[in-house]
Amino acid sequence: MKRTLFIALSFLSISVFAQKSDTLITYNFGNYETKAIATESYKVYKKDNVYIRTTFDNRKAITKIETFADKKLKVLNGEYLEYKDGQVVLKGLYLENKRSGLWTNFGINGKPKEAMVYQDNKLNGTYTSYWKNGAVKVSGNYVDGKKVGEWKILYETGSLALKESYDSKNKLTDSTYLDLEGKTVQKADITTEPSFPGGMKQFYMYLAKNIRYPVEAHQSRSEGKVYLSFMVSRSGKIEDVKIISSPALSLSEEAIRVTKLSPDWISATLFGNPVEMPYNIDINFTLR
Repeated sequence: MKRTLFIALSFLSISVFAQKSDTLITYNFGNYETKAIATESYKVYKKDNVYIRTTFDNRKAITKIETFADKKLKVLNGEYLEYKDGQVVLKGLYLENKRSGLWTNFGINGKPKEAMVYQDNKLNGTYTSYWKNGAVKVSGNYVDGKKVGEWKILYETGSLALKESYDSKNKLTDSTYLDLEGKTVQKADITTEPSFPGGMKQFYMYLAKNIRYPVEAHQSRSEGKVYLSFMVSRSGKIEDVKIISSPALSLSEEAIRVTKLSPDWISATLFGNPVEMPYNIDINFTLR
């Protein structure tokens, strides 16, 4: 049977506005299961009616705690935590493999960096990011993944830098951009979003050229959208690629592989300085 891959993508910047591992050996200890793998290990135990998986790095430091509804660990359903150097850096909730409710990113100081609300994997609700001193940096509201209503960016001093208004169809209806002295400036003087050299059309072409439909997914007739996020660093490199949701492991792995190999992007800027910014995309794998 001929395999054809149709790829569809959508992207959403939220910061300014808002694995495959090779198993080496398995150890079983009563109700606990520990698997040692090339770069990390994990323990799984059952609590009430859910399964908790704790992942450790090669230094045996906790990197992630996930809650699953099933013994096969396929359906994320419950609290989700990520750690760095012993501190929680991401906290949220999954309902049947979909991000739901409040998700919060934390800085190394333990204070929130940004907080957002999801429903069925889409941003739905308030979005807020913060300066290191705890002051609000960005605030706004999402409906079905689109900006709606009034959005603001504030200087660290608390004065207004950007104010934009969006209608129910995500169309910009009004805007104000100000410098520290309150004088009108261009939006690019306040912020720019990450971009792929040549535009998103070129990025789509890159994906179409490099993605290969996994044999395993083809044999099992697995298809659907892989939602993932990644960080565009200050230097434009793609980092920290993560799966938000996916219909199959092999599709997740292929989406991660091709995203990590992406040519460098043009970094986002805030007040004229390069900043790292998360980006969300979805890749739709379809067999015809």
